[in-house]
Amino acid sequence: MTDLSELLKTLCSVSGMSAYESPIRNTLTEVWQPLSDTIETTAIGNLVATKHGNADGERSSILLAAHMDMIGLMVSQIDGEFLKVRPIGGIDNRVLPGSLVTVHATDGDLSGVITSKPPHLQTDTERKQYLSLEDQYIDLGLTADEVAEKVALGDVVSFAQTPSFLNDTTLVARSLDNRASVAAVTLVLEQLQSRQHAWDVVAVATVQEEVGLAGAHSTGFDQNPDLAIVIDVTFGRQSGTSDWETFKLGDGPTLGVGANLHPLFYKRVRSAAAKLEMTLHDDLLPRSSGTDAIAIQVSQNGIPCALVSIPIKNMHTPIETVVLKDIERAARLMTEVIVGLDADTLESLTFKLGAEDV
Repeated sequence: MTDLSELLKTLCSVSGMSAYESPIRNTLTEVWQPLSDTIETTAIGNLVATKHGNADGERSSILLAAHMDMIGLMVSQIDGEFLKVRPIGGIDNRVLPGSLVTVHATDGDLSGVITSKPPHLQTDTERKQYLSLEDQYIDLGLTADEVAEKVALGDVVSFAQTPSFLNDTTLVARSLDNRASVAAVTLVLEQLQSRQHAWDVVAVATVQEEVGLAGAHSTGFDQNPDLAIVIDVTFGRQSGTSDWETFKLGDGPTLGVGANLHPLFYKRVRSAAAKLEMTLHDDLLPRSSGTDAIAIQVSQNGIPCALVSIPIKNMHTPIETVVLKDIERAARLMTEVIVGLDADTLESLTFKLGAEDV
């Protein structure tokens, strides 16, 4: 049985910014290979692992999509011994000063720190404002000549936060968005080793979610599943946040409600949670989920999607925080949905003319 804490530490220790996912894809291939019947990569870089169902004849399929890319930085200017950078994905600039980073240079990784003008040398106006990314830089502790020799424009930069536990159940790490969900999919594949399921299960670790959902656009078209569950993270409750858009860590996963999601499939997932006697919170997304479901639902002739999310705190910072049992519960829920799929499922999820489906 997978040790979730060790799995998470491994996944969060591996780099893989959007469009540069090779390190995490290679690691995940080793994890998913023994849990799947086939495994492959696509032209754009998605990792696709298929676990065959046991139904006779042509089988329906359900897609489990979790993006594996992470936010980061890219070297945009070499200013003597310092590096200026631009964001890969959404970055919270307020928390960057003092962050340890790794510059992934061609000839090897370089350790650095993000720094800025000391507060003593800032003007009164500067001290009252959050520093923009343009006012911060990376110091590698090298001379200007050494920097020019070792670093190139376009080199990518990852946060060097080491995964650590605040207690037995709460992990702080970079890239829990969305490695927490990748871990949940891994647990599903493991649980299906001992559970009967009629449908094929196609687990996909998608690329480039943070910069435009490219992996989701391609996987929906390429795999063309009958149903899809997208698993991502959602906002954990913190000081100063509203109750309706944030969720308490340790209180279970959420289920999306909104425009990117299929209302009849929503009901089916909620029924699976009731069977497990599992608390499942509605995540209200009236306009857009901001997830891979945006792209997958409109692929081919349209793919009914559900969105299961894991609450984390400090999203898009180097210190994202998660409670392990939320990941475990999300996995149990998805497994229960999968084993309940049968020959009548698609008919039950079809909108009927004149019916009040929702």
